[in-house]
Amino acid sequence: MRFLHVFLASTFTIASLLGGCSSEEAPGGSSGCVDYQPPAGFDALSPAVSFSGQVMPLFKQSCAFSTCHGSTTGPANGVFLGDDKDKVHKAIVGVASGELPAMSFVTAGDPRQSYLMRKMDGSQCALDAQCTGGSCQGSMPKNDDPLPVDRRDIVRRWIAQGAKND
Repeated sequence: MRFLHVFLASTFTIASLLGGCSSEEAPGGSSGCVDYQPPAGFDALSPAVSFSGQVMPLFKQSCAFSTCHGSTTGPANGVFLGDDKDKVHKAIVGVASGELPAMSFVTAGDPRQSYLMRKMDGSQCALDAQCTGGSCQGSMPKNDDPLPVDRRDIVRRWIAQGAKND
């Protein structure tokens, strides 16, 4: 009996992960997509976040691989997040996303209107109907678990604090 319980729980977990951001309707008419919201006590203005000191190292460690967003040749899978701080900043702040041209990768001062943050939180799927081809594709990092909330909050705070190139 315990084996069956573990098997069913594992199957449910895998199905939830695979279908978590599907554009298909879930029973009851709501999509399976979760639109992430920071907790009520989240302070976007404190502590202060530095682009060069905190955001760029996070990108380098989690995103800037040659097979992902670190290549200077080719499309860099939509956006370049490599070593060149000025180039990265110029590529994401106020620049329309290719999948959702109505939304910038980073909208200074507004993490909820920043496509990069939506992809990192996995809530881009709530915008599927507005994305090119009817899908905003998968969350980031691709084919991996989301970054821990505390790491995503570094980027969230940086955007909320004006997405400065400091």
